[in-house]
Amino acid sequence: MKKILLFAVLSLTVLSLSLGQGYKITVKINGLSEDTLLLGYYYGKYQYVRDTVALDKSGKGVFETKDTVGGGIYFIVMPNKNFIEFVLDKEREFSIEADTTDLVKSVRAKGSSDNTSWFAYKVFIAERGTKIDALGKTHKRLQDAGKEDSVKILEQQMKDINTEVADYKNKFIKDNPKSLVSRIFDCSREPEIPETPLLPNGRKDSTFAYRYFRAHFWDMYDFTDDRLLRTPIYHAKLDQYLTKVVPQIPDTLIAEIDVIIEKTRPNKEVFKYTVWYLTHYYETSQVMGMDAVFVFLADKVYRPGDAFWVSDNVNKKILEHADKLKPNLIGKTAPELILLGLDNQLISMHSIPATYTILYFWDPSCGHCKVETPKLVEYYNKVKDTMDMKVYSVCSDTNLTAWKNYVTEKKMEAFINVNGTRTAKGNFHDLYDIFSTPVVYILDSKKRIIGKKIPVDQIGNFLEFYRKHPTLKD
Repeated sequence: MKKILLFAVLSLTVLSLSLGQGYKITVKINGLSEDTLLLGYYYGKYQYVRDTVALDKSGKGVFETKDTVGGGIYFIVMPNKNFIEFVLDKEREFSIEADTTDLVKSVRAKGSSDNTSWFAYKVFIAERGTKIDALGKTHKRLQDAGKEDSVKILEQQMKDINTEVADYKNKFIKDNPKSLVSRIFDCSREPEIPETPLLPNGRKDSTFAYRYFRAHFWDMYDFTDDRLLRTPIYHAKLDQYLTKVVPQIPDTLIAEIDVIIEKTRPNKEVFKYTVWYLTHYYETSQVMGMDAVFVFLADKVYRPGDAFWVSDNVNKKILEHADKLKPNLIGKTAPELILLGLDNQLISMHSIPATYTILYFWDPSCGHCKVETPKLVEYYNKVKDTMDMKVYSVCSDTNLTAWKNYVTEKKMEAFINVNGTRTAKGNFHDLYDIFSTPVVYILDSKKRIIGKKIPVDQIGNFLEFYRKHPTLKD
């Protein structure tokens, strides 16, 4: 039996069901009496409650609505969180019966050929899964014992089971080409990689498998079918592709996301979920440089007004945030700062000659700054004689006395200390998206941003990596 985590009814502006029909699903769960069942469905990475029903003494109840409900994979959740997945598509009036002692093997459908096939598949896959698990345990034991011949036999047996599962799905797709179950099987598939070709030098192309897998990842997927949003498939594939298949380089991700968004445009529901999810993911990402992807999404979808599901106020806020991030993206020339130094003279950050400039924003009353500042002082003193580096240290506090006392107390005299409250060139909060402290930016000799918002104790590792990879400097 599987268990599903308790989920809440969420109210998101992204959520709406595409046009469909209502349903009448009679449920009988042997082993339950006068309990409450939940009817839920998938929507991208989330699970939502659609309906509830109170069972009678015999364990029978009816889920029914005349509202328009989109097709997909739905599930009935028991009081103990065990659940039964079923398919909702063209067949809208049917019955499901199961026994609590074994929900997988006992479940039956009447009036729904899709679910008769679906439940048969669930039994089939459960049985093969049990065999695979048993073989896997034996495989590890024999491998630890060094019995390679037996290990090879087991590996072939596991491979045969996987082939059996693939053949099962292929036959079902061939026999039922218009079934939603067939579509689910089809779109769940990953590319089958052909034999690796030889290079002109006679060696096998070591990158071929990856390049082929990436190029054909979406071959079997239909972006125009919003029923797949109501399955676990789409989000899992999207997440796998963008976090594990595509290199985590902002420009590369942007190019791939651009293609995906265009593929989803024919279906408003798929387009909406895709853009909403990616916007949230990259706006809140803690990975350095991924804010560039958020800025791209803002310009591509929100600025031209294509995000039809958001209010004008939300759209405005997204664009305002993107516009604040634009000047300080990785690779951009850092916005100029001309701030007042300890000697009451204005100091231009761009005028500082250095191979590397650490731009450090801090506040005397900031608890975290009290921890990070001594680390930066220690690091700078350690490398200043061997690395052409300067620290442009920006205090955000308006109390000049507190600023100067802090510089002395923390031994920051070797830094170029300035106060950010008196400026001759823009507001640093807006220019560098500073809403808390401390914040670190790392600039190259041309004052281009090469690193941002990383912990002080990671500056050394970052610069060591950067200096060893010349291509990052272009």
